[in-house]
Amino acid sequence: MDSLNIIKKIDEIDELKASNSPTKIWALGGIEEIGKNMYAFQQDDELFIIDCGIKFADEELLGIDAIICQYDSIVENKDKLKGLIITHGHEDHIGGIPYLLMTIDVPVIYASKLAIEMIKKKLKEFQQIKPPKFQVIDDATVIKTKHFNIEFYRVSHSIPDAFGVYLETRNARIIESGDFKFDLSTNGDEFDILKLANFGRKEIDLLMCESTNAETPGFAPSEKYVIDELKSIIDNAEGRVFVSTFASNLQRIDEIIQLAVNNNRKVCLLGRSMNSNVNISIDIGFLNISKDQLIEAREVEKYKDKEVLILCTGSQGEEMAALNQLANGKNMWITLKKTDTIILSSNPIPGNFESVERLVNLLYISGVNVEMNTKETKLHTSGHAAQIEQQLLFKLVNPQYLIPIHGEFKMLRALKQNAIDVGIHPDNVFQITNGQIIEILDHKLRLSDDFYEIYDVYVNNNKIDSNTTGMLKYRRMLSENGIFNVTLVINNKLKKLVYLPVISTKGTFFVKDSQPLVAKIAYSIKTKIENFLANANYINNDYVKKLVANTAQFFIWSNKKKKPLIRTTIFDIND
Repeated sequence: MDSLNIIKKIDEIDELKASNSPTKIWALGGIEEIGKNMYAFQQDDELFIIDCGIKFADEELLGIDAIICQYDSIVENKDKLKGLIITHGHEDHIGGIPYLLMTIDVPVIYASKLAIEMIKKKLKEFQQIKPPKFQVIDDATVIKTKHFNIEFYRVSHSIPDAFGVYLETRNARIIESGDFKFDLSTNGDEFDILKLANFGRKEIDLLMCESTNAETPGFAPSEKYVIDELKSIIDNAEGRVFVSTFASNLQRIDEIIQLAVNNNRKVCLLGRSMNSNVNISIDIGFLNISKDQLIEAREVEKYKDKEVLILCTGSQGEEMAALNQLANGKNMWITLKKTDTIILSSNPIPGNFESVERLVNLLYISGVNVEMNTKETKLHTSGHAAQIEQQLLFKLVNPQYLIPIHGEFKMLRALKQNAIDVGIHPDNVFQITNGQIIEILDHKLRLSDDFYEIYDVYVNNNKIDSNTTGMLKYRRMLSENGIFNVTLVINNKLKKLVYLPVISTKGTFFVKDSQPLVAKIAYSIKTKIENFLANANYINNDYVKKLVANTAQFFIWSNKKKKPLIRTTIFDIND
């Protein structure tokens, strides 16, 4: 065979190998937790990320402001990264972006107009970051690369300009739902049901669906009923009205501002995020209000009480938020009066119940009239789909496989049951964990043997707290999952294992009670290492340890639902 034919044959082999490579998917965050949503999609030499969120630290993590994803798996594939796609502008979807940009260069961030402005505002706090390239997405946007075709469909949520994502590779057709609900009476963005149904006709292989309200029966109530209730209270209030809601719920904020204008009330914005989000939304045309209708806190006393409505942050009882400062008498311009009406247009987020109760007690002590969300008043509704809405999505998409995302373990479990109830086969619903790699080859899904190590990364004063992150990572792994020890004896000369890997555990599971699993892990490790050694020019101990960790982690999680610290000891001999 001449050299030209040899080269041609090699090219054909390379093309065959490439055509047989799977589409890989893994979560960096957002699984078994609320917050820091982040998902990676890789086909050969191209990688896209959907969302890069943050999770706020609870009271147990004193000195820690927030938690972000661990980006090592992206750094490892940074040469393949083609872009970061943002579904919408909530913190649990964009809050981690500055820290990702500190770690690697992102070629382009694809996001809606509103989300881009919110990201730009956030990046102004990080002077050391070089501004990335942004590309605005809308209903008609199509991203085409060598291996990906990506499109978008608009959804209803508690923030405007929110989207779900359709991704297509040669192996798979995938829908990532983002956050959504079906609100048929909303004055805000309508869910593009027709476009989603058209995607469903393409035979979707995988639906990755948010699970936040998977335990809630029926439909989430329409935002219209919340606005009707707010209108009734504002119309009948004799004094000042304070409305505290999420600063990102811009659809509701828009409606509240219109109610204030219709009642000849000036609007005062209290709270950094409220000021920022409202002014950004006015500047880009999402809020239909003249800035002449807005007044500063120092100007409130110039107006009659019935001529003022104050929009403020703090509905979750946060210590430094505007409403808490008012309740504690710490606002230098505004003091609460007994004629004031305080409306809490929200529900406590899990973990915030105690702080909200403390806030409400302080408000009652001050003598004001407090209006809260109840079954009767309907002062808040979720921006997330309840059970029937999720099942409607399943029917529109009709996926072969389903992965629940965006939720704690019980929510993921509930979404799985919702899917089974409408006919999706239980074996086709995969409840994964962060770091677990999914592979789709020729439209068939499997769990990979590979597994990225994922742990929380802590942020303090806009800086990654590496010392605390490392210390807490290992303490938590040891306390919750234990240590899994693997000892290898490798003959360097023969490039083979001398003995079957020796395994011991502490705090993970009892080896004596799990002999079949231990044997399976040992023989799998032996096979993978010997395959590596047979083709290696030299023995790379770091790579061997990674092979051991990935293999052991896969079997331990699949069988024991634990993620222990994998510790590998290697003895090299030359005889």
